[in-house]
Amino acid sequence: MKRLISFVFVLALIVTGVGFYRGWFTVASESDARNHKVDVHLTVDTQKVKEDSEVLKVKAKALKDTVSEKTE
Repeated sequence: MKRLISFVFVLALIVTGVGFYRGWFTVASESDARNHKVDVHLTVDTQKVKEDSEVLKVKAKALKDTVSEKTE
């Protein structure tokens, strides 16, 4: 069970890192000096995620076709 939780945690870290690198997630903050508060906003660009997943599907299919041609 501990290995499963560790695997899920590492997978979440990888997805988060790739997401920030690819621009899927952005973080913005604004501060209010009078109230001493900071608002933090997380934005998820779902359209960018969909576009990248479609590109990944096309590349994976091309790689699969290349590998199957070489094995024949």
